[in-house]
Amino acid sequence: MTIHIFNSRDDIASMLTSPESHAAQPEFLTEQLFIERSLTENKFWLRIMKEHSYFLSEGFNKKDTNLIQQADRFYHYFEEQEKRAYQTPNNVAAVRKLNEDSIQLVLGLRNFKRNLLIMIINCKVMGFNFPLLVDHIAREAEYFMRTLKKFNDGILDPIQDAIIKENVFWLKIMMEHSRFIASLLDQSERNLVKSALKFGDDFEVLLNQARDVESMLLKKQPTYPIIGKMNKDSETATEELRNFKQAGLDFIKTCQIKSVIDPLLADHVVREANHFLYMISMLEQRLKMKQQEQPTS
Repeated sequence: MTIHIFNSRDDIASMLTSPESHAAQPEFLTEQLFIERSLTENKFWLRIMKEHSYFLSEGFNKKDTNLIQQADRFYHYFEEQEKRAYQTPNNVAAVRKLNEDSIQLVLGLRNFKRNLLIMIINCKVMGFNFPLLVDHIAREAEYFMRTLKKFNDGILDPIQDAIIKENVFWLKIMMEHSRFIASLLDQSERNLVKSALKFGDDFEVLLNQARDVESMLLKKQPTYPIIGKMNKDSETATEELRNFKQAGLDFIKTCQIKSVIDPLLADHVVREANHFLYMISMLEQRLKMKQQEQPTS
């Protein structure tokens, strides 16, 4: 093994250049991938946004009729847009228009959520919509919009940046799911509450590790081994949490546990864990291709 020692002027000069100048460039989407990814994200997230509208409506105080009516309108709008996503033909123009219209619809819901959050924090709205839950679903709306905008621009983040960003986003979502579950279970379900809180703590550790990697390597020279391990660690943890959520959903459906968890909400968080696993798989495939392209030394 050869150890390279920086001792020449050129070596020193290279250490004084911006490390961002060695970052990988964004990748371009093929038409086929643009269509496939756009339709997949629309079909998944439009349903999620529809259900967010329902959960918000259910969590309002009955006297807040205007807020309930607005949430119900969003439910209807997203239901129609979701149907449209399944009917959209596989051509670039139609999919691009679907993305544009979804972005505008989601922007309205995002703004509603963000303004609602401020009202809740200022005690102007009561009910059962926790502030962190409203922030959580607002972040998901923002993520969905960012994703569609990138697709319509025809680009994907470089694989290293994509893995970092996806993990930072999704690990926080999984951490919060775990803690929401713990708070919605009846506290007599001690083992389940303890397990949910443990998942929350485990995902907080993974999230902090991902944020450290983000600080070190986002928009920097590719360092694939570390990035690949982070993705694998997230996959293992998320599979375990998905299985826990699925078991909980089955128990809720058969009335075997005590909780105030709506079966639709339980199913909702299972689907989100599965979507994170789908994203991890997609990223893993891209990473393997990039590693194969690298010259061997």
